[in-house]
Amino acid sequence: RVHFLAGAEAVNIWTGTFHAFGLDTIRKHHALFGVSTDPRVVDTSEAIALLEDALPALDIKHYLNLLEPALALRDVLRAIARAKDELCTPERYAELAAAMLKAAETPEAVVAAEKAAEVAIVYRHYDERLRALKAVDYGDLIMRPTLMMRDDADFATWMRSRFSHILVDEYQDINRASAMLVHALAGSGDALWVVGDARQSLYRFRGASAANIARFEQDYGS
Repeated sequence: RVHFLAGAEAVNIWTGTFHAFGLDTIRKHHALFGVSTDPRVVDTSEAIALLEDALPALDIKHYLNLLEPALALRDVLRAIARAKDELCTPERYAELAAAMLKAAETPEAVVAAEKAAEVAIVYRHYDERLRALKAVDYGDLIMRPTLMMRDDADFATWMRSRFSHILVDEYQDINRASAMLVHALAGSGDALWVVGDARQSLYRFRGASAANIARFEQDYGS
């Protein structure tokens, strides 16, 4: 359809999903991201395999199930995935868990904070394992390019120079990490066009939120 509308100029138009864009970016700049030229994208089953042998050695108790470690790890990995949806690094997750524990005033709140602290421990170990393998997981495909643009001004400038116009369809179905990736690429938003309908938000399980539509004016100051 793009070729039909744009003709020969279609070769100059990048089209795809957010995750495909992130993987393409990481591959092109693999040295900057510290990964292989064609990085392995670790799925949930592979992530469990990476973690279950190390679990007994980690300082955790709530998520330690020696008989069926995969059961607890699935819950932990879901929490880690949600953290990446919000651009929350292992270090930041540990800070938030510590703040939760400090503010806890009931036994239930203490347990919740302890569980969050354990997720932070596993998250840090998991991140170290991925980096040692020069691999990424699904959440990294959006989080890592976004954080790199935040922390490396030269990289951000180069990335923005690649695109004269940006169109995002189904904007109601993106999560916060995706929204911040768009913001990093679009800058002031003068050349940005998004299409979305809050009534059609479908993918909340991936951290998507129609609130991103409500925050659009705040993000772009218009």
